[in-house]
Amino acid sequence: MKTLTRHEEHILLAILNLKENAYLVTIRDFLLEQVDTDQSFGTLYVALKRLEQQGYITHNVGDATSKRGGKAIKYFNLTEDGKTALQDVQEVNQKMWVNFSDLV
Repeated sequence: MKTLTRHEEHILLAILNLKENAYLVTIRDFLLEQVDTDQSFGTLYVALKRLEQQGYITHNVGDATSKRGGKAIKYFNLTEDGKTALQDVQEVNQKMWVNFSDLV
């Protein structure tokens, strides 16, 4: 099992939650809203590229529209390896947090 960084975990979870609407801007907005993490587009893009190189995500390019100045959007999707990585993280977190309720 390859360990994900917390940042990578959050990005994969954002893609999971955004489903077919997962592209750079919506992923950044989701992270800002859910985790209060304000990242530059460059920082996020580098992480997305790394996750794609590791086989956790893929992308497809949508149609260019005049609304975006003729630019196409890159939509991101989880691969089976990405889903497995998230399941592994969830299992580890459940094991590590098992006694947390004793503190409260």
